[in-house]
Amino acid sequence: MEPRPGDQMSPRARFAADLAEHRRAARLTQAALACRIPCHESLISHIENGRRGPTLDFAQGADKAFGLDGHFVALFQRISQSPALGWFARWVEEIEPQAVILQSWDPLLIPGLLQNADYARAIFATAAAPDRVEERVQARIRRIAIFDGPNPPTFLALIDEGVLHRPIGGPDVLVSQLRYLLELSQHPRITVQLVPIAAGCVAGMMSAFALARLRDGSEVVSADSVLSGHVTGDHEAVARLKQRYDIIRAEAQPKSVTQQEIEDAVRKWKS
Repeated sequence: MEPRPGDQMSPRARFAADLAEHRRAARLTQAALACRIPCHESLISHIENGRRGPTLDFAQGADKAFGLDGHFVALFQRISQSPALGWFARWVEEIEPQAVILQSWDPLLIPGLLQNADYARAIFATAAAPDRVEERVQARIRRIAIFDGPNPPTFLALIDEGVLHRPIGGPDVLVSQLRYLLELSQHPRITVQLVPIAAGCVAGMMSAFALARLRDGSEVVSADSVLSGHVTGDHEAVARLKQRYDIIRAEAQPKSVTQQEIEDAVRKWKS
């Protein structure tokens, strides 16, 4: 199946939208469609709302239910061929491109959105299967393209100062990454602020997290740890992380001081 002209939806989002569109055109309730596929009614709801991804069996069942010649199977194949981003796929494919404002806090690494290829490669080389490293690197560095569109988001990135002194990939890789970070920090839509080690920053020690305000006014957060990750629009979770972000940002250095600190770190690692 060919993408629709001008269609910027991810394959997963397109699957959800098309499922709901075909169901409504057939005048079927979610319960009625579930009987035809067959599956549990809640699965239809979860897929249409983007909370679950489809399986091949589900795609085949949807094609059969609507009398289609492989439409949903083709969409499923596009989903399965997307870069293996794990739980973060929804954030990268559907949240970031629709964001008006992005805010992130990273206590251990340069934010993924601002990583260059060598730095990302050094990170993935320790965790991903060898044959998937380059795929994940390319998927990560493509994310910066959201700032090339006609309506780029505003991005506020808080980074712990200790990240400047953690030579991921070795000194040369870190120097290259820090220079790239300085370059990106000049972008009118990107603000990078360091949180000094001396601040202690207890509120930020639990995990990295990100917040997004979307074009429709809704807000979504993501948080990750060593064992799991989560993307949610739950009001309580959003409010809790927004409060934590404000506490962390109150400790952050001004943009000009941050840029000087990054330049000092480049000189340190070059020597």
